[in-house]
Parts: sequence; structure tokens; C-alpha cells
Amino acid sequence: MRVLFVTWAAPGHLYPMVPLAWGFQAAGHDVRVAVPVPGVDAVVATGLLAVGVGQDVTMSEKARRPELAAWGRPARWPAGWSSNLDLLSAEQRRIVRALYEKQVAVAEAMLGDLVEYGRWWRPDLIVHDVLALAGPVLGAVLRVPAVGHGWEVGSTLHPPTGLSTREPLPSYLELFRRLAVEPTEPACWIDPCPPSLRLPDHPEVNRLDVRCVPFNGSAAHPAWLAEPAGRPRICVTAGVAGARYRDPNGPDVLALTLAALSQLDVEIVLAPSGSLDDTRLPDNVRVARGVPFRMLLPACDVAVHHGGAGTALTSIALGIPQLILPPAPICAEIGDRVARAGAGAMLDLTDPDSADVVAKTVAEMLSTSDYRAAAARIRAEMATLPSPPALADTLASRWSS
Repeated sequence: MRVLFVTWAAPGHLYPMVPLAWGFQAAGHDVRVAVPVPGVDAVVATGLLAVGVGQDVTMSEKARRPELAAWGRPARWPAGWSSNLDLLSAEQRRIVRALYEKQVAVAEAMLGDLVEYGRWWRPDLIVHDVLALAGPVLGAVLRVPAVGHGWEVGSTLHPPTGLSTREPLPSYLELFRRLAVEPTEPACWIDPCPPSLRLPDHPEVNRLDVRCVPFNGSAAHPAWLAEPAGRPRICVTAGVAGARYRDPNGPDVLALTLAALSQLDVEIVLAPSGSLDDTRLPDNVRVARGVPFRMLLPACDVAVHHGGAGTALTSIALGIPQLILPPAPICAEIGDRVARAGAGAMLDLTDPDSADVVAKTVAEMLSTSDYRAAAARIRAEMATLPSPPALADTLASRWSS
């Protein structure tokens, strides 16, 4: 069976799909990953075969859509908005529509090369990130099933909409019309989010469960990870995509976080996602660049991060309490789900007393077992879900030609 994975950005939207792609590949199926050309190296680094298609137009699209400036600023939107967009105000809804329009432009840039490759390679199944809108279009062109794949927490498991939850986005429908095919929805949605963290369905989702097996990249194991720290170890990170949400006009979240944690007798392990001035860091900070979280976090006692879905669920899968400092609405949505489940807490760093609250919250996480117990419950729940190889077998038996 030939399985074509499609993603629009790497690595944040690629990584959640990697274990399933490995599952297909280990079972003997032929797997390819189509991605805009700048993401090819990230795919190759996972051990998968990459197909570069089109160009990455994400930044140019952001520049021409002024509504998207608000997306990178801290904000608490109504809880559950990413599964029920009708909860949003008119202005918030316009921001989400601009995000969808950006994704349509990314899909348009990919489709020429993607369709050409698809007609040559003839996949039997397409698995696409839920925001890789070229995937369903290719499925319609080739007349093969396309299956959406969510990220770990807070995925929007439905096609892009207009100004209400049930209004199709006209520019998305136009992608199908240009290729003379009828618009089709994904055959189903793969959801790696454990049930206790999921948002309520709105509308109902045709879901296939899969166990989240965290993948955050590959690296050599640093020797210091096996050495006793002698005091609590706190991981501070913005994940693999944290720089995308950095507001140049907002507070320096990293500096505020490090200043807050300097009040505690801890070792801070800083896992940066972008450039960093190592000369201005506090004495109790160790920089761990490029160490995957599934390797780093078991040596830590608490994770402090921006609220990325991958970082959040990797922390839960490893039983690590987490403090989330969200720089954007989607990160706040993820943080809200983690906090409601009891596996972590979420704070707003725009609060003038936030430094003291950060220190107090981390100290509480170090002194109580409640957060770890909640993470352990969700981890046990995750273990009951089908593994990626098991889901690969299910999909292959359903759609193998």
C-alpha cells in the first residue's frame, strides 16, 4: 500500500504524524511525506522519505493579513472555541477566518506540484495534517480517501469555515473547483488527544482514536542528563514552534520566567527554540539546545512552557507537572484543557504580579503530588488507545487496494 502524508509546516505539524508514518513503514507499506520545500530537511531527519512541493508562503501571507497580528498576542478566548467557533466574537471570528485564508493560500502554493506528484505516484491513502488543506483536494483529484490527522491537544477537527461553524469557507471550496472536482470532506479524523483532554464535539466528529507516542526530533543523549542534579530541575522551553508566537511588542516572556524561577533553589534547564544570548542568563541556568523533550523531560521535575500541543502532551505522557504561559489564543486553549484535567496550571504573564505567582506555582508543583497523579491518570488512559502501528493496520485493512 502507498501512503502519502501531507503537511504544511515543519516540524510542529509534522511531528504528531511521524509515529503513524513509522507504523505504516514498519509494516512494509510505502510511505512518502509531502511538504513545502523549506520543510524537506525536517522530514528527512525523522527517517522518512520527503517530497518537496511548492513553496512556503506562510510569512508573506501573514504580512498581508493584518488580522493575524492579534494571533501572536496573549489572549483568553472562550473555553472550547477551537471546536465551536460560534463561541467567538465577530472580531475573533475574523481572525480565525484570516488564519484559514492563509492556509488556503499555502494549499494553493502546494497543489500544482502535489497533484503532479500524486498522479505519478498514485497513493492508495492520503493522511494530512488538519490544516494542510491541499490533502483533501488531492484526495478528490485522485479519488482516493483522505484522512485528517490532528495534533495532540486542541485540534480543530473539521474543514475550514467562514464566519460561522457551519458555513464552508468559499476560498477553500474554490480549490476543488479549480481542479474540476467536487468538494469532499476527509473520510475521518485521526485524534491523538486522550479523551479526558478533548474538547466537546461541535459538530459531531467521525474520529479514529490513536495513542499519542511523543516524537520531538532526534539527538545524541547528553551525559549530564544521567547525573544527579542535587536540587529540583525545571525545564523552560517554548517548544519547536514557540518563536512563531513571539510578540515583538509584548513582554519578554523568557526573561520574566527566568527572573521568577531565580527566586527558587532549582536548576533551570533552558531548551531554546530560537536565538539566545547565553551571556545574560542567570548562573543557575543550563542551556540544552536540540535535546528532544521525550529525552529531556524525564530528568526534570516541572516543565514551564508556552502551551504547545506537543510539549503539553509529552509532559503528560512522561508524568511531568507543567506550568503553561500562553502567548496566543490556541496556546491558552491547550493550557485550559491541561489545567482542567489537573495535570498542570496556566498563568498570564501580563499580570504585574506574575513573577511571584510563577515562583509560587512551581514551588507548589514541587511540593505536592496532585499534578503528577493527574498526569499519571491521563497517561494510563492513553495506554488504552490503539498504538500508531495498530491504527496503521486498521487503515490499511480498510483502504488497501
